[in-house]
Amino acid sequence: MRTDRENRDAPHFSRRCLAAAALLLALAALPPARAEAYVEAAYPLGKLIAESTNIVLMRVESAERPANNLVLRKVRDIKGTHKGETMKHNIGQNGFHPREWQTVMAWAKVGETALVFHNGGAAEVCIHNYWYQLYAGDWWRMSHGEPYLLRTFAGRPEKLATIVAAMLTGQEVLTPCMADGDKNALQLGKGRVQRMKASLKIQDYNPQRDFAGWGVEEFTPIGDMPGFTHYAPLSDLGHQPCGIAPADIDGDGKNDLCLYGLSRVVVLQNAGGSMTEVSLGANGPARWAGWADFDADGNSDLLLATPAGPRLLRNRKGQFDDLTAGLPWQGYYNLTAGAWLDYDGDKRPDILLADGFQGLRLYRNVTRGGPPGASPRPPKPPTLGPWYVIGPFDNPNSQGFDTVYPPEKEINLGRQYEGKAKRRVGWRPIDMRQAPDGQVCELTRFAGDRENFAVYLYRELTFPAATELPVSFGSDDTLTVWLNGRQIVAQNEYRGCMPDQALVTLRLRAGTNRLLLKVCQGSGQCAFYFATKGPAVSVPDLFEDVSDRVGLGAGGVAGRWCLEQVLVADFNGDGRPDILYAACPPGRPGVALNTPSRFVDVPDCGLAYDAGGAAAALGDFDGDGKADLFVARPGGCRLFRGLGGGRFEDATARSGALAATIAWATSAVWTDLERRGRPGLLVGCLKGPNRYFRNNGDGTFTDATDALGLWRRIFSTRVAAAVDVNGDDAPDAIFANEALPSCVLLGNPTPPGGNGNGK
Repeated sequence: MRTDRENRDAPHFSRRCLAAAALLLALAALPPARAEAYVEAAYPLGKLIAESTNIVLMRVESAERPANNLVLRKVRDIKGTHKGETMKHNIGQNGFHPREWQTVMAWAKVGETALVFHNGGAAEVCIHNYWYQLYAGDWWRMSHGEPYLLRTFAGRPEKLATIVAAMLTGQEVLTPCMADGDKNALQLGKGRVQRMKASLKIQDYNPQRDFAGWGVEEFTPIGDMPGFTHYAPLSDLGHQPCGIAPADIDGDGKNDLCLYGLSRVVVLQNAGGSMTEVSLGANGPARWAGWADFDADGNSDLLLATPAGPRLLRNRKGQFDDLTAGLPWQGYYNLTAGAWLDYDGDKRPDILLADGFQGLRLYRNVTRGGPPGASPRPPKPPTLGPWYVIGPFDNPNSQGFDTVYPPEKEINLGRQYEGKAKRRVGWRPIDMRQAPDGQVCELTRFAGDRENFAVYLYRELTFPAATELPVSFGSDDTLTVWLNGRQIVAQNEYRGCMPDQALVTLRLRAGTNRLLLKVCQGSGQCAFYFATKGPAVSVPDLFEDVSDRVGLGAGGVAGRWCLEQVLVADFNGDGRPDILYAACPPGRPGVALNTPSRFVDVPDCGLAYDAGGAAAALGDFDGDGKADLFVARPGGCRLFRGLGGGRFEDATARSGALAATIAWATSAVWTDLERRGRPGLLVGCLKGPNRYFRNNGDGTFTDATDALGLWRRIFSTRVAAAVDVNGDDAPDAIFANEALPSCVLLGNPTPPGGNGNGK
């Protein structure tokens, strides 16, 4: 190891990593005033992650001045396992300019966080809007600042930590960074901020290709909408956003957000001045999402209703564990909606799911408090069956990765299908002596071909109880993996086969589990790799299916309808949560009352609307303590006044402005944007400005869209929500938009038309 002074004349960590990228090395022999000679190639975040053995989030524990010695304590490992719990940094007075160490020491206050990327010998450290470089020793010594890494990331290290975690799961993200060009502005940390795409697949710096817009996802003032003070873009949900679910996921008193839809699910952590995306460990769609503390550990946990079934994600202060294996299992799913409710009054949240095939499903919470799985039962030996292989199927022009071949539609080991060159292909067992776990297995001998083909591998894993099993996959070339019909790995890369190209934890249900792999071959070798990476840990049963015994399920209330929505409220005032459901034609909306023995349908509840394409919102617009219902839909909105006992009357005609056609209405939320003390209606619209209707207090509503300035922008909104994001007690508007970024509008605490005090 060279001395620190010698290291000043040597390539630093990022230079060594980028030697193949023609990095221009700086010469420490230049006098400090010649800082402008410090030039290096721009460095993509994906490459920095790939070439770091350890990435660790740390917090300043002590800062000793004037010696400039810092002690940082580990908060959590992001990649690898950093040895020890602390890291000692000597900042000294090194660098090309005094401001480099001065910038670091100005930041170095107890409690500040840093994200450290290192390879055991050298490190790059991200602090708030700056970077510096270290070389290893008992004290890691700073060699100089790294202002040009602001082209890689600019912002808070906590935000970068969540970005890195998401990228390590294979996600493509947007990262704030400073634009290349003005080197002096970069050295001063005043470069223009832009957003760029980043992923592990992006290993070169190309701002023309990866540019995603100027600025960052932070709140900026707006002056042309009197009802709101600030605007911030949020993550783009793509096609068909479905909902917004707020919760405080980290216990800091600020509302965080879950945005979900048919393209993806995003959890955004509220950092005060910005929203930071949190990794959930997997991608995929959801038709409903909701929060509840099911295990009584003080954290709100996330339940997703996805096309492949429910997913339960336990929250640990903003980090999530998948406990889906602890849910009851169905053979197939068609989930359309869901809700949390305590149906039996035992103070533990239960799960309600609407299934198009199985009716309303009720899962009773059987946990007893405390984190589940903290003391797991001793693992029982699993049974891992033999591999079966089928192929070759054609892979013309490398299109096979996105092509759905018959094995993706059904697993039938007795069937044959048309394969490549119209040859009949069927499933064949592989001799496990030729494909032992933990070794790379050549596939061309089983496929009977060498170029441009796709093969599938199938295996049954049988466990006596729900189990979590860490495993490793590898492939030559592409790899797709399904477990019980749900895709868990998708890597469209043409590469050599190696262990650990995909590290996942299989959430296995009790009984037989179906594991399906797909490998697409270009040319040369074709192979796959599979091995277990740790002990199988049994997952306790967290919920039990009580649907049939409480009058729900396929043979119970609404069991014969294809349900679109479920809402939960106490409609008859007995203290028990009841269910409002809406079905597509020829179904109908209805109310099921929760009696001590079972759920009972309310005859002639008074609700009548087409649930297809409609969004319903519960509120109490007249203050009588009974739940009312507003239904937003493009063909005409409806207002239903609650009469109690689960019955409603249509109050649309006498509601004033609500009786008029609201073009392209897609969603609604009851909220008091004008702070008059009565809930109005914020209505999301797809092809026009969103609308706000003031509650006059006499059963009528007035259109106040213009007064708040909502008419000035068209967001193409699918879902509207309202929650206090910035803690000023004024409701803020959140819009999940079709094919446009979602956004937040911070509500004006003293809006026009209101008195600003809620009275």
